[in-house]
Amino acid sequence: MDASLLDALEPFATEVRLAPGEVVVRQGGRQDALYVVLYGRLAVSQAVRGDCESVLAELGPGASFGELSVLDPGPAAATVTAQERVVLWRVDRRSVDTLVGDPEVAWSLLRSLAGKVRMADARLVEAVRWSIEAAAAHPGES
Repeated sequence: MDASLLDALEPFATEVRLAPGEVVVRQGGRQDALYVVLYGRLAVSQAVRGDCESVLAELGPGASFGELSVLDPGPAAATVTAQERVVLWRVDRRSVDTLVGDPEVAWSLLRSLAGKVRMADARLVEAVRWSIEAAAAHPGES
C-alpha cells in the first residue's frame, strides 16, 4: 500500500491488536472493513473440503485486505488469521465511501484490487494445470 493512501486512511483508522490464532475475518461471515497490516503476519485461507483449508497468502506489514468487501458488500471470501502478534488498522465501509471521493485514493484502491485479481488468476491457472496433469497421470479416475 502506498504512502499517500496510508496518509489518507490514518484519520479514519481504528487500531486492532490480535494475538496468535485470532481470526479477523471468517470465510462466509460479514465483512465490512478494509484492513491494513502495520505489524505481524496473517494467513489468508479458504475451506476446500470439510475441515481442510488451503492457505492462499501470507500478509505482512504494508499489506491490506477487505477492499472488495467494502466496495461490493457480501460474505468474506476467505478466513484471515493472525500467525503472530498483529497490529492492524481497520477502516469501516462508511469511511471508505468518504475516502473514494478522492480520485487518488480511489485509484490506489483499484490498483490494489487489480494486483489481487492478477494473483487470483495466476492461482486459478496453476490449479487448472495441476488438475489436467493429475488427470493425465491417472486416466479414468475422478
